[in-house]
Amino acid sequence: MAVSDRRAIKLAARDNVAAVLDAVRVSDSVLVRASDSSGTVETVPAIQDIPLGHKIALRPVAAGEAIIRYGYTIGVATQDIGTGEHVHVHNLRSQLSPVVEADASESVLQPAGWVSDTIEAILEKIGVTPPARQSMARALTEAHLRGVETHGLRRLRPYVERIRSGGVSGSAEPQVRADRAVIRIDGRNGIGHYVASVAADTVAKAASHYGIAIASINNSNHLGFAGYYASLIAQRDQIGIVLSNGQVCVAPTGARRAFLSNNPIAIAAPMRATGQMLELDLAMSATSRANVVAAAKRGGLLPEGWAQDPQGYPTQDAKRALEGSLLAFGGDRGFAFLFALEVLVGLLGGGVFADGVSSKEASPNTPEGTSHTMIAVDLAFFGGSDNFKNRMDEYAARLKALPLREAGLSLRYPGERRWSLRRERMARGIPLSASDLRDIVQLATEFGVERDIG
Repeated sequence: MAVSDRRAIKLAARDNVAAVLDAVRVSDSVLVRASDSSGTVETVPAIQDIPLGHKIALRPVAAGEAIIRYGYTIGVATQDIGTGEHVHVHNLRSQLSPVVEADASESVLQPAGWVSDTIEAILEKIGVTPPARQSMARALTEAHLRGVETHGLRRLRPYVERIRSGGVSGSAEPQVRADRAVIRIDGRNGIGHYVASVAADTVAKAASHYGIAIASINNSNHLGFAGYYASLIAQRDQIGIVLSNGQVCVAPTGARRAFLSNNPIAIAAPMRATGQMLELDLAMSATSRANVVAAAKRGGLLPEGWAQDPQGYPTQDAKRALEGSLLAFGGDRGFAFLFALEVLVGLLGGGVFADGVSSKEASPNTPEGTSHTMIAVDLAFFGGSDNFKNRMDEYAARLKALPLREAGLSLRYPGERRWSLRRERMARGIPLSASDLRDIVQLATEFGVERDIG
């Protein structure tokens, strides 16, 4: 075959790669033909050997830029790619693969007690009351113990700034009003972790008397990760259900501004195995705003279906997404579910709902007005906790016993990884990234808190 006969096919007009139809050697000239009606032909010199069926770059692609084939993003370049270069797994990652932080390999193990005590000491310096600072410290530490670092130390400084500015009260005591199994709680703009901890304790106690109880909470603030509070309820041999609204970030398809939060839903239930439980914890957006912020910082593209721009058009540009809004997971069906969940959260208890919740970024000195709903179901009223735990263990075992398409795969129930991590990290310590450790030490220093790093 003559050098000029090396061929490749470009499948859509916006593609920046083409599939080679012959094995290509370095310095070969590759004839690239468009598969659409234009029939456009271009010649691309190969700068590497490229196996049959693999991809050749039709133009330079910068690290973090999308690789486009069939007219769609199929991945992201992990390094700069030149025209004529082989595009494959060595320089391409899936658009859904997690991006590893630069300092992730530099983690330092710290005991859970060190993390919790340091947070408490900082909060004490800014006047937060003992029960409120204990609640926040426990919730943030649990986030790291269970591998939910997005709700851990990286949020401490913004929390501190909100408390110091008066946007959140560090001394407020939640006001509880109970009518048997129906509880209403006014958070009085207190620290969300404390308000939610009080609510979880109150609803669990009520359920132990009545079999089932519901608490509606308003005038609260960000509570961290919802699964933590559902597990507080589950630890009492109950099923815990936790819902919350929050800062508005999700829009229906085509809307030019966001209307709802990502309204997390958490369900936890006890199991027979010590230190293990079911813990479902889902946000209703296709991704978190934190992931979009990270993508914007590195200049990368978002997967399709995650976000839309300020005009309501789909976008993969992270910076445009930050100016616009996130989308619900599952498309229009997901948004319908999200819309219905808000009825059980903001509307039911008479609190702030939907786009009435204040943005802590746009208005850092203004109370958020966040609402939560918690439900507790006491297993003693439903055949007993021992019977339920046995059935839960059977449920998990039957999942694990399902035949798999290939060796090496494994199935997990919701919460299995979180609680396995928790056991491991309680024993060995919490791996803190260099940035998280640096920030908490700097924050401690700013407030005169001395902490030795183990």
